[in-house]
Amino acid sequence: MQTHRMGILYKILMATMLVIIVILIYFLAGGRTPRIGTARSVTSPNLTSTEQVEIDENDDAFSDGLGRPDAVSHNAADEFGAGVVSVETFNRDINDDGRPDRITRTRIENGTAHFHYEYKIEINGRDGFRDITPAGFRTTEGEPCALQKLRFSFRPDFHVTKVSRKWADSWDTSTPAEKTVYSIRDGNLEITETSQMKSICNVAELL
Repeated sequence: MQTHRMGILYKILMATMLVIIVILIYFLAGGRTPRIGTARSVTSPNLTSTEQVEIDENDDAFSDGLGRPDAVSHNAADEFGAGVVSVETFNRDINDDGRPDRITRTRIENGTAHFHYEYKIEINGRDGFRDITPAGFRTTEGEPCALQKLRFSFRPDFHVTKVSRKWADSWDTSTPAEKTVYSIRDGNLEITETSQMKSICNVAELL
């Protein structure tokens, strides 16, 4: 009886060893090693790189520096192709107080080859949002040249650079440009620098 039990145990051990040998041969032949509980890094095909985010698709790859909007709404223009066609909201801390402030960019078409963006800058304070947008905070652009453009910068400190020029005989008549820099001062967005620039048709080339 004891000899019979020893024979059964021997057969079980041999079968177990055979299974282990087969498993090892399978992984070695396939060039793989068994992995237990290991994590894998997965890249989503839907993620967009920083460089792609900063490109403004509606403006010949010119970037105003705001990056990806946090909220977007689109509207249809009227039968003449005019009206507000998009409103984009950017949540950015522009005064380093730890609270997200708000920048709104609105695209307005007028039914021609020209359009403009209007910007609104709001500080997030204890009593809610406060509008600190300077006068004339908008672009003037279209084919073939832009007369006014803005670029937002967040390092080392938040500031906005506006480059503009006066209209002359036509859209493609070059005129002297002017640069205006706005920075946060005492909770407001104020002019901190102005300078004259060369004559140009498309002021976006100066930003």
